[in-house]
Amino acid sequence: MGKKKLKRVKSAPKAKKKAAAPPRKSAAKKKASPAEPKRATKPRAAATKEKKATPSKTKRAPQARKPVARKKAATPKMVPFSKTLKDEISTALVTGARGCVGSFLIQQLLRDGYSVIAVDSKGPEIQALADKNNLALKQGDLSDPAFAASCLEGVDAVFHPGIHADGKPLYGAPGPSPVHATRTLYRLAREQRIKRFILITSSSLYGRHHGPVNEEMALEARDEYEETQIELESLVLEEALPGLPSVTVIRPASVYGPGCMASMACLATLPPLVRTLGPYYIPLSGGPRVSLVHGDDVAHAAVFLLLQPKAYGGVFNVAGKDPMPFGHFLNEAMEAYGLRPLEPGVPYPPSTLLQSILPYDQTGEIFNPLGKLSNILWERLVRTHRLNKVLLAGKDQPTLPLGRGDLVVDNRKLLGLGFRLKYPKFRRGWDKTLAWYQRNRWIPRQDEL
Repeated sequence: MGKKKLKRVKSAPKAKKKAAAPPRKSAAKKKASPAEPKRATKPRAAATKEKKATPSKTKRAPQARKPVARKKAATPKMVPFSKTLKDEISTALVTGARGCVGSFLIQQLLRDGYSVIAVDSKGPEIQALADKNNLALKQGDLSDPAFAASCLEGVDAVFHPGIHADGKPLYGAPGPSPVHATRTLYRLAREQRIKRFILITSSSLYGRHHGPVNEEMALEARDEYEETQIELESLVLEEALPGLPSVTVIRPASVYGPGCMASMACLATLPPLVRTLGPYYIPLSGGPRVSLVHGDDVAHAAVFLLLQPKAYGGVFNVAGKDPMPFGHFLNEAMEAYGLRPLEPGVPYPPSTLLQSILPYDQTGEIFNPLGKLSNILWERLVRTHRLNKVLLAGKDQPTLPLGRGDLVVDNRKLLGLGFRLKYPKFRRGWDKTLAWYQRNRWIPRQDEL
């Protein structure tokens, strides 16, 4: 009995092996198995078609677009504007109407349904706006209380670019002082209970820093031009009283765009001058890292903040999203005009060298992009091609970065309210600016040279 039991125990695993063996050895039984009918019966042609179809599907829906969708989803939502204030504001006063920012302000306000009173000390340049509806043009001196009071009649909000239309300070020059004009305009706005007063100055008041500058940083005036801007801000921020116009200050980066006569407008004169010598240019690498901003974005930001309660009594920076070394901006301007780089190029002069020379640059000749020769060539170019003599080939010392160091402007405070730039990248805005300059005969076309 014991032996039989032992035999049964040994035979049990053998029986299991025999029972399990047939499915492994029999291919016919495995094909007939109901558990996997599709996998076993797939023909090779179908499999190859499926493999060939796989790459095409990945091309139609690339995974590289997923991060873009996440960024769009993370965009800050627009902060609700004041509906009460929107119903109360119907007419706006815009000073400096012939300037780049002033002209864009007028266009933006008219598009949004406001009536506009445009004021400037010079008249002929603003007559081009006269054919627009809901627009009144006034020419005069805002430092004259009688004229300023007449401009404020029926006005609910004031947009006042603190810098003059040509970007130059007016201390010691003919015409009204910007400080006196701003003081007169703001005092009358308080007396007449104007609801909003928006002052536009400059981000150059921060000085130069290695990192981005924000609205909390202290201001640093280094010349008469910047002293003027700081004084303008103190007039509307420090002297403000409860119940009077709600004040907002906007500090844009260096401005460029159609109608711009100063600041970065010199970038439009350099490519034609270089093109007279040939189709190539020598690229510059490096230089102070700076931020620029399109004039339309400055105007758009001002109108956007008009009805934002969180903007009352605040200061906001506005700048593009692509700060670059100044040499790169020059290269972009050259390529936009159709010039080709002549490699390897040259490095931008070190900032330490430029800063050491800057205090001795009293005549403005050292930092002129092409020196006296550029002025002579530009005058000849204007006469030869019958251009409108508006732009200057020389530099504008208060606004160009040159050797003063980096000026990267942080505009996260403005973007946090849901504001979106029309021209976040320089090249897109510059292409349209260049076309405007050529269309209005401020610079020659490429095919003319």
